Amino acid sequence: MALIGLRYPVYAPLTEDETAGTCNYEQGKVAAKAVRVDMSLNIAESVLYADDAAAESIREFIDGTITFTADDLDASVRKDWLGNKTETVTVDSEEVEVLVSGEEDNPGYFGFGFIVPKIKNNTRLYRAVIYLKVQFSEPNETAETKGQQINFQTPTIEGRVFRRIDGNWKKEITVSSLATAKAWLAQELNISTT
Repeated sequence: MALIGLRYPVYAPLTEDETAGTCNYEQGKVAAKAVRVDMSLNIAESVLYADDAAAESIREFIDGTITFTADDLDASVRKDWLGNKTETVTVDSEEVEVLVSGEEDNPGYFGFGFIVPKIKNNTRLYRAVIYLKVQFSEPNETAETKGQQINFQTPTIEGRVFRRIDGNWKKEITVSSLATAKAWLAQELNISTT
């Protein structure tokens, strides 16, 4: 199997009700155009030794870190993910929206998904993945001046992956149709297809 791309990054706000034990996603959206996703998992592992040999072992998901690079993270996505505020000001008779990051910003939890096209045995497949509970944090930023060659600079944001109250932390499917992969993400993350 060879991975041959990344597309369709989507998200939806997560609401969990601990009393009822339910997890629901509010209206989902497309985040941006995807450039890269990196995932790093923290797994607890323990081995029980008995009679001088390994008798039992266990591996369990603790949490993870997801790093998402996009073509752009516009103000509406940053406002959603980071709990930033916006205000409108007038500059030379033009109204502009200002994104304000403050000490009391409270990032929420989101389902975050994407599609990874791949090829196996000369057949194109589409793996749709959803990390079920992600909390993003303010991104580090780097910018550089333009030289003799133009280098694209794209924003990267990091999120922490948790288990939902039902114990699940990831879902995925692999299908032969891009339309089916998109439809599954839309269904799971409550994204309007109109």
